Amino acid sequence: METRYEWRKTYFWRMNTAVLSIGSNMGDRLDWIRKAYQLLIEAGVLPVIDSSVYESEAWGFLAETSFYNTVLVGETHLTPDQLLSKIHEIEDKLGRIRSETDSYCSRNIDIDIVFFNKLVIHKTHLRIPHPHFRQRNFVLAPLNEVIPNFTHPLIELPINELYQHSDDRNKVFVVHSPLLNRQ
Repeated sequence: METRYEWRKTYFWRMNTAVLSIGSNMGDRLDWIRKAYQLLIEAGVLPVIDSSVYESEAWGFLAETSFYNTVLVGETHLTPDQLLSKIHEIEDKLGRIRSETDSYCSRNIDIDIVFFNKLVIHKTHLRIPHPHFRQRNFVLAPLNEVIPNFTHPLIELPINELYQHSDDRNKVFVVHSPLLNRQ
């Protein structure tokens, strides 16, 4: 039988792991990503590791400026719904203008939850794992850099295999080292 301390250690202090995809194709793209990192930290996401910053063409629409994309793995006490709410607050604070339609468009900042622990969530406002990341090299490449052996909870394949077999032909390439200070 668990002691009171063991129960608290196991359940009360347990952190959740969130894997976030962050992108920008307007203005100073690196600065937008840095600002998003800072606001995520202030919102209760403690960074564990981040990928390099990758550049890629816009996906799903034509844009004058290419995107910078990165992946941030962080720990948090937030629930998935709370994290999504914080992400929307951060995007709003940074001036993101949401499209009136569901079509893709340029944006100064975009933050998506790709994974949250190994949960599978299908709500009208939240889907985890992110339903489209497997078709997007701009997400797969940075995921492959930081969590190549993480297994997708639904299809039970690791990230490195998903990236290797991706149908996305858009090229992605590293333009900047990871933004977190590593010591």
